[in-house]
Amino acid sequence: MKTDYSFKELPFSARKHVRIYQFQQFLSQVSLGIGIVIFILLLQQRGFNLYDISLIMAAFSASTLLFELPLGGLADGIGRKPVYIASLIAAIMSLTILLIFHSFIAAICAYAILGLSRALRSGTLDAWFVEKFRDVAPGFGTLPALAKIQFGSAVGLAMGAIFGGFLADTLGVMLLPFGFGPYDAPLIFSIGLTALIIVYTLIFIQETSHAINVTTIKSGFSNVPFIIKDSLFYATKHQIISILLVSTALFSLAFFTLETFWVPFVKPMLVGGYAVSIIGIISAIHFGSMAVGAAVSAFFVTLFSGSNIKTLIFWVVLTGLSLLALAFTQNVYYFVPIFILLNIALGAQGAPEDSIFHDYVPDDKRSTLLSLESVVIQLGGLIGMLSLGYIAELYDISTAWILSGIIITLIGLIYCLLPKRMANTPTVAHEKVDDEG
Repeated sequence: MKTDYSFKELPFSARKHVRIYQFQQFLSQVSLGIGIVIFILLLQQRGFNLYDISLIMAAFSASTLLFELPLGGLADGIGRKPVYIASLIAAIMSLTILLIFHSFIAAICAYAILGLSRALRSGTLDAWFVEKFRDVAPGFGTLPALAKIQFGSAVGLAMGAIFGGFLADTLGVMLLPFGFGPYDAPLIFSIGLTALIIVYTLIFIQETSHAINVTTIKSGFSNVPFIIKDSLFYATKHQIISILLVSTALFSLAFFTLETFWVPFVKPMLVGGYAVSIIGIISAIHFGSMAVGAAVSAFFVTLFSGSNIKTLIFWVVLTGLSLLALAFTQNVYYFVPIFILLNIALGAQGAPEDSIFHDYVPDDKRSTLLSLESVVIQLGGLIGMLSLGYIAELYDISTAWILSGIIITLIGLIYCLLPKRMANTPTVAHEKVDDEG
């Protein structure tokens, strides 16, 4: 299996396949980036306080948590493309409700449907791409092709963030006489772009149609109790996986306050008519900083003599301390460099954590434990939205961030339990596979 190759070495059909999917993912991430910049500001502009926003975000997380596991077999049962199209239709419904109706209940419904959209989308076209790539490029590994697609996605996310802010500051003002708010312009554009993505997907994403597999669809729902029971049984008994999952839940709980509240925290620091545009640029820097962190991750593992756990402890503690420092910033010129450092730390900790996790997970339980990890992340985020969101409204965002920073720093101390445990626990032998994964 050839894993080190240039794009030109691929067969023409494989290069075409990569370009089609790369552009599709680019458009999808542009739409996502637009929403990231304006969603919280939109909710604030409509009069919702920080705890209201926390409850609205909780509806998204709860919906994703409720549907992600049951819908796992749907794409295998009716095809990846139809399920992905359904997720886009759900996204348009959500954005349209948010645009037309301004009540709290409407916002809850919109975000619940958005959570359903995310659950439907999970693992659909990614699986389609890998399967078709192996058909049109036998003998070539998927890693370089996926890296090319992920680069396009990252560029799309950054461009969407910048474009969303620019739309709010320019076109948003022009729409005010028509009864729209300044943040409705990016929302309208995102709806139109999502409709364009549906058309593009229908035309260019080709999937061999197959008969509906009712058994597979039913198993997606009936297997949920087994998945949770089986993965919980293994995780609670394993002295390393149990620590990782508890820490993941706590991290997700604490991390919610950063992702949700950094935009309303920094906006009062900005003056002038292009505040949202600047937020869009900061968002692009946010995504780029995480990419830098991922890029330097391997170097730091080498720096710590090949120890994934020591590297992970370093980055997690740095994340917690950076969030604590961020809570005390009152000027955008101090906020941005600390925010960059924080996001580099976030990006760098993913690889060593994943490596430790997979070293102690047997192949026959990998899917169930990854499903459990997904549930833990959503559940932790849901609890964080309801608890720390309330604290942010009752006191202020800085107080919520201080608590979050303390929690994340404590996670680093919890990880200090792992080196001794890892020394006494053998890693799991994995089956040899044909591809690089």
